[in-house]
Amino acid sequence: MLRGLYNIPCVLLLMFVSACGPLPIPTPLSSESLLVVFHFAPPTLTEFDSNFNIAREIPLDLPCPLIATHPAPRGHFLALELACLNGPLVLLADLTSGALANPFAETDSHFLTWDFDSNLYLRVDALGNTRLLRVTPDGIASQFDLPAQTYNMDFAPDGQSLIYTFTRGLGLGSELWAATPSGNRTWQIHTEKDWIITFARFSPNGKQIAFIALPDSATPFPTGELWVMDANGRNARTLAPADSGHGYAPAWSPDSTRIAYVHRENPDDPRADQIADALVSNIYIVNLATGQTARVTRFANMLVESPRWSADGHFLAFMVVNPLDDTIALWIAELDSGEVKTIASPRPLCCPVWMRK
Repeated sequence: MLRGLYNIPCVLLLMFVSACGPLPIPTPLSSESLLVVFHFAPPTLTEFDSNFNIAREIPLDLPCPLIATHPAPRGHFLALELACLNGPLVLLADLTSGALANPFAETDSHFLTWDFDSNLYLRVDALGNTRLLRVTPDGIASQFDLPAQTYNMDFAPDGQSLIYTFTRGLGLGSELWAATPSGNRTWQIHTEKDWIITFARFSPNGKQIAFIALPDSATPFPTGELWVMDANGRNARTLAPADSGHGYAPAWSPDSTRIAYVHRENPDDPRADQIADALVSNIYIVNLATGQTARVTRFANMLVESPRWSADGHFLAFMVVNPLDDTIALWIAELDSGEVKTIASPRPLCCPVWMRK
């Protein structure tokens, strides 16, 4: 049941499913971070110390099952995306106080991104008056005037621009645009006729953009491609085949030299195109200087999910799903030594993130 909620096809999310003056240039991000995961029973955010021992637990009262977590770039806020009967719902958790808030309670809400002032950007009311909102840390919401079809956003590390992606419908491809932080000036930087651009992300140094290209078709879980381009849209190129449809974003290393991604190990299995549980995957890393890929994990017949870098670049955290018994385990890859180890937990868990100190 957990996998069914956690692996909603990207195509369905796109169909189902930030205003503001100029942003100040942010100070450099901390190179220290702590790992946080979500335990399902009872619903709890669990924080680990630097030795991966449990340091703190924050009980949560959630109205619907959790499917994803999104940490603010700096500060102590964590956006929780839930799968509710009336559509997705985004709640805001304050890890300092343990408080939980609903920034937009009137209708469904879909997470888009954070900016560097901890403002949250949402797409709301997908089946009605669809629009984009910017929500400040104190809960004040205002409309953000980008296309209502926008399903992806990301702010440049210097806070001076953002990118957003939208599609005009199935079979019409997708478009990647850039905008000023207020959204009042926009320009197109890339378009695809046969692909849906998903999870477009700036590199930490702001010089490049990576994304997963999803074939523009009705197939829910196809093999896609990992792409990279210059931040202005030039020099777009394919790096490697990658899983697509499950919602796994490319993960930039903190030094912008490598990208971790989920690789599909059974590309010729037609069942894996249609059934989320049929995916067999591992985590790979591509080195941008050489173009070479390296396999980080070597699981057999497992579903290995979204890699997350620690702020110092030494670790990757990720989930491993065993389809035989429907268990989900937290694993850590220590990249300097190559060691891959599990973090034992007696309770079902998901959605690891690193919170910067």
